[in-house]
Amino acid sequence: MKVKVFLLAPSNKIKGEAGENLNIIDKMGVELIETERVKLEEIQEAIQNSDLIIDAILGTGLQGKVTGLKAKIINLINATGKEVVAIDVPSGLDADTGKIVGPCIKATHTITLALPKIGLLLFPGASYAGKVMVEDIGIPPCLLKNDKIKTNMVTQEIVKSLLPLRAAYSHKGSFGKVLLLAGSVGMTGAAYLASEAAMRSGAGIVVLGIPRSLNQIMEVKLTEVMTLPLAETKKQSLGEDAEETILKLMKDFSVLGIGPGISREIETQRLVRKIIEKSNIPLVIDADAIYALSKDVSLLKKVKVPLVITPHPGEMAKLTNKDIDYILDNQLDITRKIAQEFGIIVVLKGARTIIANKEGEAYINVGDNSGMATGGSGDVLTGIICSLVAQGTDSFSAAIAGVYIHSLAGDLARDLKGERGMIAGDILSQVPQAFLNLE
Repeated sequence: MKVKVFLLAPSNKIKGEAGENLNIIDKMGVELIETERVKLEEIQEAIQNSDLIIDAILGTGLQGKVTGLKAKIINLINATGKEVVAIDVPSGLDADTGKIVGPCIKATHTITLALPKIGLLLFPGASYAGKVMVEDIGIPPCLLKNDKIKTNMVTQEIVKSLLPLRAAYSHKGSFGKVLLLAGSVGMTGAAYLASEAAMRSGAGIVVLGIPRSLNQIMEVKLTEVMTLPLAETKKQSLGEDAEETILKLMKDFSVLGIGPGISREIETQRLVRKIIEKSNIPLVIDADAIYALSKDVSLLKKVKVPLVITPHPGEMAKLTNKDIDYILDNQLDITRKIAQEFGIIVVLKGARTIIANKEGEAYINVGDNSGMATGGSGDVLTGIICSLVAQGTDSFSAAIAGVYIHSLAGDLARDLKGERGMIAGDILSQVPQAFLNLE
């Protein structure tokens, strides 16, 4: 195997540990070439004739756009389509944000040091990193677990530690009661997916509150989930006359999930806001209920119970009065900001779902499954989170674990159906297996 090392700085200016390592490889007989002393064509020829390219041009200290000779070399490497291993981060990638503002190495693999970098987990950076591997370089563990590190990657080990215990001598009351307000005409599927997911995630009892005229449909559709016919609007969505019944019922439940498929009818939206404000049990808010909140965001500060919202980028844009491009470009910052500003738990859904709490602690779940981008997928997630809260998990832990389990169920569904053909029901069907894989 023949190795060539191209130096993008004069060798006599490379000092410290880098200088020591340069001296070592020089004594090993590795060919060293200073790029400033050769023509670009010679560099290009070497790149084209390589079987493997190691990118160690720039590291985590990048600021701004890569220019000059470095930019030209990055473009030459990308043009070859060769296998590229980046060290720590692909050169040109902002390690803190994942943003790409100029030429950037398109790596097939990234060997990152000590801890994963945020920029490798968030898009567009994630699409430049390839397969990411974390390698230990001897940094003391106490430094890696520093409380000042507020951003984490969701891992199987973390999720295992968050799952509620299930004692052998338990009964159905031991695992909590979920109340879901969901569904409207044309949207009964959302109600089914959310309530069935709650049941399949281990809740002892799940009750679905549904517009009265749709109850018969859900009685046929659901077996283990109980249904509760409620007052409705003329357009077959939940009506304000259901408020008193819901508020009386809540005291007997462990958690209230609200939003999947409830519609954007004005009367229904008013009901949603009233229930959220008056709730005395933990809340999980999704879909159309998030839309209701966007009409009066100040309501979030009035809630006295643990609250989880699960917006996708479009819903987050509506909630924050920002355009969707801003949300996509600032996913981590906006998730953390909303969580801290309103003292709630925010789950911003996407290929890299981000979960943040009021303390500014954030978790990033890595998922690369386009099959998850299908109608009803978010309803399944709502049911899973509700179920975990009902079983005694705190709302932040339930959100973290719920996102991971939802993603894992999606991966299991992909193995059976493929990304193009899978639907939300396939994700739902794999929720029990996802839990089994963890346990």
